[in-house]
Amino acid sequence: MDDQVIQNILHIQPNAFVFLGIALVSYFLGRLIKSKIPLLQKLSIPVPFIGGLPVAGIILLFRITDTAIINFDVSLNSIVLRFFLTMLALFGTWKLISRGTWVSMLFWALALVLGVLQALVGIGACEMLGLHKHLGLLVGTISMIGGYDTVNNFAPTIERLDAISGAAQMASGVVTLGMILSLMIGAPLGEYLISKYKLKNPNSTEFDNQRLSRSILRSPRPFYQQHTVECMKILALSFVCMALGDLFNHYFLQDVFIPDYVSCMIFAILIRNFADKTNFFSVDGLALRTLTKVILTIFIALSTCSLRLDMIGSVTWEVLLITFLELLLNVIYARWVYFNFLGRNFKGMLFAVGGLSFSMGVCGNGLSNMQSLCEKYGPSTDGFLVLSIVGLIMLNVSNVFLINFLMMIF
Repeated sequence: MDDQVIQNILHIQPNAFVFLGIALVSYFLGRLIKSKIPLLQKLSIPVPFIGGLPVAGIILLFRITDTAIINFDVSLNSIVLRFFLTMLALFGTWKLISRGTWVSMLFWALALVLGVLQALVGIGACEMLGLHKHLGLLVGTISMIGGYDTVNNFAPTIERLDAISGAAQMASGVVTLGMILSLMIGAPLGEYLISKYKLKNPNSTEFDNQRLSRSILRSPRPFYQQHTVECMKILALSFVCMALGDLFNHYFLQDVFIPDYVSCMIFAILIRNFADKTNFFSVDGLALRTLTKVILTIFIALSTCSLRLDMIGSVTWEVLLITFLELLLNVIYARWVYFNFLGRNFKGMLFAVGGLSFSMGVCGNGLSNMQSLCEKYGPSTDGFLVLSIVGLIMLNVSNVFLINFLMMIF
């Protein structure tokens, strides 16, 4: 851990071990808080968000009182996200992918329409308030469906072209606010849809307990030993896929704007289908589910603890008003468009919840909201895979073209 005093203020840069330790402890803090507050249980608010937000609040308190400035190394978040997505892609059997192809394409098309609507709302509100229309695009499509990476790519250009002072910091504040709101609203929206339409998950339990018990009894080795081996196999496959993806990116995709994790996910899907086709080795579902849930929980805990809540203070009241108009649009779109077009059933509900979250900055928040609901109502493996493919791959690529097009016409 590095620390130094600058202008009489202590600046602390915790290393990855300290950051990870704080995030893991915050998870158990979240479990404790949620167990004591029935409303949080009823609304299915994700545990890592509940525990991580107080940590982010304490760091904000240190900052605004000039006690200390704590900056986490958020590169760890990217590594954990890549690990999770690679592991998630090991679920990608050909049957599962083929079944979800048309849903993914429709989901993607609907998300692109929402991106245009976000731009129209932002630009229209800015014109009414006498602000530059590109600020509306920045607060709308770029911050909402784009997220931090898109803001970092486009905000400097908008600042330079339109002389909008502090636009990048303001947009980062909008993304931070969007992340918080998506984790506060996403799962409750799912609970509302489940209650209103009496939705039932056909996969009511995580596993068939009787089948699992029979499998344990038939195994020549103790269950703990067998499960350990299967977990080690999942970890080995995940790291191999990440290594192959990294090598592929280095030698073939250096000048191509594609997220690093895409290649890792593709190799994971290829390896999974090779295993299923040849029976050379197996991928155990119990071990895979356990590890993906653990890694996703760690990622959300890291992301929440490292939230720069002070960024929200840079948001002016006009931009704050536009942000809440965008929030209203996103909620209405998730409730009436995503849910109605992607199936008025349990899976459609999950797509609405996940779509709301990646429409407000971060796809990982959608996965966390979905996981919180699935822990209560049962799993949906293909729902997680579809959301990841659409929110983290297809939209990441198409957003660049969509935003450039919107900047040209507006």
